[in-house]
Amino acid sequence: MPPDPAGRSAVTRDANRRAAQHCGERVAVVVLNFNGTDDTLACLESLAAMQPAPGAVHVVDNASEDDAVQRIGAAFPQARISRNRTNLGFGAGLDPVLERLLDDGPEWIWLLNNDTRAAPDTLARLLAHASTHPDAGAVGARILDMQPPHAIQTWGGGRILWWGGTSRHFVAETADGNLDYITGASLLLRAAALRETGLFDPRFFLYWEDVDLCLRLRKQGWKLTVAADAVVHHELSGSTGEGSAAKDRLINASGVRFFRKHAAVRGWPAILIGTTARIVRRILRGDLEAARAVLRGARDGFTKTPR
Repeated sequence: MPPDPAGRSAVTRDANRRAAQHCGERVAVVVLNFNGTDDTLACLESLAAMQPAPGAVHVVDNASEDDAVQRIGAAFPQARISRNRTNLGFGAGLDPVLERLLDDGPEWIWLLNNDTRAAPDTLARLLAHASTHPDAGAVGARILDMQPPHAIQTWGGGRILWWGGTSRHFVAETADGNLDYITGASLLLRAAALRETGLFDPRFFLYWEDVDLCLRLRKQGWKLTVAADAVVHHELSGSTGEGSAAKDRLINASGVRFFRKHAAVRGWPAILIGTTARIVRRILRGDLEAARAVLRGARDGFTKTPR
């Protein structure tokens, strides 16, 4: 009697489901929360619908001023929650849990902004793409606006404008070889690459820490790549507010630190050109508060502390 095709199909589907779930177990997801509990809960809801499911979901609370830990723990008891005593910023806030994860042994660590929502198949598509890029230290996704018409915010990452003292996200498909960095909004990191390169530099309180890490990955010989069919929706500047003076100050401070660190020859022109251009643009639009914030950020970038 010939084998039953329907039976064979069922066995194949079951085997594929088990293989996919095994892939998911190799991944630990890490989400940083700071006074954004509603966003974090929505992000975790999208992860709960993920197929395959990640092996573990870690939430790091950066000393939020509300009842974030209690609310997140009640809604998602399976999430592993840790709390920093003070707001350490993005990279330094994540480093303690990343250090523990590198000891625990997941193959991949997926960093997601708390103001993102991932599609149910995003992790599967990231891992499928990564499997064909064994030299990739970091894998990005297609980042879309949260609100319709869901325009592209970032094609995975962008490039550094070394003489202009700034960076630019790609907003259209581009070759992996053009990528200088993958944005931290969705950053799938190979644990082996992170062990070799080291964790986030705590001197970057917010902004540019992902660029710095990716540059160090590339210097170690790891590649960057984008899974074009992996989609993550992102609420732009949910943590600091789009166009806010606080954001202007933080971006410029971190930019100054980045170019001081990585551009011995080009650093001073980059800092001068980038800072001046940002100040002039804000003066031209009549926002003197923002111009002053950029200038304060430049001063902060020359201090020893990250704020």
